[in-house]
Amino acid sequence: MNSEKYGCWITDNIRFTNKTEAFFHASKNQRMGRSSDIKFWYHDELFTNVDKSQLGKVSLDTLYKERAQQLRDQYDYIILYYSGGADSHNILKTFIDNNIKIDEVCTKMPMAIQDKIYTPNNVDTRQSNMWSEWDYCIVPILEWLKQYHPEIKITVKDFIPDLTTKDIDNIFQTHNNHGFKIGSIRMTLNSDTEKEILDQGKTVGNIYGVDKPHLEFKEDTNEVYWCFKDMDMMSGGVSPNNPNGTEYFYWTPDMPILPHAQAYQLFLYYKFNIDAQEFLIKKEDEWSVRRIKIQKQNDISRSVIYTNWDNRFQAGKMLSVLSEDLYPWFFTIPELSSQKDAYLDNLVQVSQAVDKKFLNGSLVIDNKTISIPVNCLSKFYFIGNL
Repeated sequence: MNSEKYGCWITDNIRFTNKTEAFFHASKNQRMGRSSDIKFWYHDELFTNVDKSQLGKVSLDTLYKERAQQLRDQYDYIILYYSGGADSHNILKTFIDNNIKIDEVCTKMPMAIQDKIYTPNNVDTRQSNMWSEWDYCIVPILEWLKQYHPEIKITVKDFIPDLTTKDIDNIFQTHNNHGFKIGSIRMTLNSDTEKEILDQGKTVGNIYGVDKPHLEFKEDTNEVYWCFKDMDMMSGGVSPNNPNGTEYFYWTPDMPILPHAQAYQLFLYYKFNIDAQEFLIKKEDEWSVRRIKIQKQNDISRSVIYTNWDNRFQAGKMLSVLSEDLYPWFFTIPELSSQKDAYLDNLVQVSQAVDKKFLNGSLVIDNKTISIPVNCLSKFYFIGNL
């Protein structure tokens, strides 16, 4: 059985570490007339038992420093997967500003086809222009590291040449397939240095920022909650060579106070900024409304929970069904035709095997009707009353 370090899905009192298998099982029950539900478990007991009386008494920067040191003490070699966004940038600055050694910074980019997929500009903030973050967010930091921190190895991983149809199939077969979006295809590919270090008998920590807490508002009781969403974790891929070496910097059972503390600081912001409360998500919100609120919350969160955020260019979050707004080129570039077919064929199989109760919308691509399973939420954690 795969490790539950990265969560599991519970249905029919059975725990699955493979999301696809959980949905297949629940769908069989549905079709046999037995109603089923699926819950995403992510170390519920640990996060439930956090001493919330300590919230606000220790700064987030102090907690970030303690988390960085915790990881440094745990692994022989640390690789930060740097996206240029606020989450990974805060991790990088936390290590450097506190003189905690970080061995390598790795970023993933489709370098082989870069000139075919976008033209850099820092005006368009739509999801489709996320690739401009390479020019305005990532490259400047990599150049800064080369100049001021030459001791840190820099790796740019071009995920296109190494991407095979087998990699695509693995999205649906491994225990870390929290999401089925196109972006998942690049998450299983890690720095080549990882295997070299592992072959020396040393441990490697692959560090990812994942995401910030999103707050939800229960209007009838005036209560604010937050939870973990399985899809958000898809950005932290699990290496097949190092299945327990992926570390979510913020969403970790090794320091359960940390995401609570982030959520608490965000809660305080909304409590004292009444005009911003309209961006708190409500259970009854339609997906189109949720999309807007998630984006607004992300914009607010960067400056509230990360003191080193410098308001650099950021494109919108990918919020479409397959992230096709971010990866339109995946379906049109000839070099990727076999990978595209493998991806769509896998999704067709999932769409046909999973009951419509558990599917999130549908699209027709290349005359194939496809859907993806819904996002699953963990237990909700109360954070305060407005």
